[in-house]
Amino acid sequence: MSRPQSIYSLTATELDSVYEMESAVEEQGMIVETRVVPRVPWVKGFTITRTAREGLYMHWADEIFDREVRLRCDEEMDFYVLTLALEGHWQEISHGQRRVCDRPAGTMALIRFAESKEHRAKTSAQGRSSRHLTIGIEGGQLRRWLSERELAAHPLLQKFLSGRGEPWLVTPITSRARLVADQIQNCPFQGLARTLSMESRCLDLLVEMITSLDQNGSNTQRKLSRQEVERIHAAAEILRRSITEPPSLSELARQVSLSESKLKTGFHQTFGTTAFGYLREQRMEKARQMLVTGEHSILDAAHIVGISNPSHFASLFKQQFGVNPKQFQMNAVRQK
Repeated sequence: MSRPQSIYSLTATELDSVYEMESAVEEQGMIVETRVVPRVPWVKGFTITRTAREGLYMHWADEIFDREVRLRCDEEMDFYVLTLALEGHWQEISHGQRRVCDRPAGTMALIRFAESKEHRAKTSAQGRSSRHLTIGIEGGQLRRWLSERELAAHPLLQKFLSGRGEPWLVTPITSRARLVADQIQNCPFQGLARTLSMESRCLDLLVEMITSLDQNGSNTQRKLSRQEVERIHAAAEILRRSITEPPSLSELARQVSLSESKLKTGFHQTFGTTAFGYLREQRMEKARQMLVTGEHSILDAAHIVGISNPSHFASLFKQQFGVNPKQFQMNAVRQK
């Protein structure tokens, strides 16, 4: 028996062989939003694509891959891509694979699309989603929004938009960006209200990216080594696996062979939060996924993620997603 293929490579024009349209939203005689689902056995889930306005496009996906997928991009389009890796691990390959950009879960990136020649979705852990949100902005549109005068106060972004340096900028996802991503994925509106909401949320994410770049661009901390980054991600995986009964900070540091101080600074540099701030986010995300399905009560979700006080759970949930769990669950049910 032959072994299953571990890597699947395709070009953008071959995507129709992988996905098929399940539904579409039409406004004023034009399709503005589509939902596609996989037609192959090695990927499960869905992708939703929407035109927010002319020159501003978006898509979000929740998928599970059983192999690494490589998408080759040959288009020389003047586009910038703002993308959030909510779960999973991606890579961007530039110029004959001489430069590689890692985009692990918990990071957001601004990418010069024409210079990213290959996009890779790494194999998911068993049953774990690869979830991301991506905004595509036409170059002319972005440059009209950000004049040279305004960019003078943002030297890192100015250098990037002028085509100098690496073709990508990567920072930790901010808590506000996570909230905006959830508002996009669970938008309760339809018609004009949905159109305006989506456009507004895209601009919110651009604001978060610029703010994060300003904060992290001026950070003088020593850059983590590749081995340290791997250990920080190993620590994050341990926290995701032990949401109900997590190890202490000292035990977590011991398990990944880092000092407590390096673990603390490493989490801030990689995820933009503390180790247990990250744990809290993961708990709330797991609770959100349970409430979306409608198969668990709010009390059950709180208990499963290790929070015994319902009021404390509701407070943490609203802090992360901007809405209390009861209202969130009602909105999720209405959308089914």
